[in-house]
Amino acid sequence: MAKNRKRITVIGGQLEKRLRLWCGRIPPGKRITVILTLLFLFAGLSLYITFSSLFNLGHDEKEKLNFKHIEGLQLELRDRRNNMDSIKTSNEIYNERKRE
Repeated sequence: MAKNRKRITVIGGQLEKRLRLWCGRIPPGKRITVILTLLFLFAGLSLYITFSSLFNLGHDEKEKLNFKHIEGLQLELRDRRNNMDSIKTSNEIYNERKRE
């Protein structure tokens, strides 16, 4: 495990040195052009992949999503004899405090 990690670190260091040598030879004006070109290229590629994935979502018959309508909730009717409710208006709360 440690051997593989060391090998990866060495390879990463070598690639970094080569990239620094290659970029060091490019004049500053061209360097900015290369960086902006790569930025727009990768940004366009990222947007293309994102939107094509969203567009193709569900177009395949195997992956087609089945949506069902949400059914209405069936609420229980409370017994009118049981007046205890957890929701009270502010007037009722103040009246109860005064009574106590």
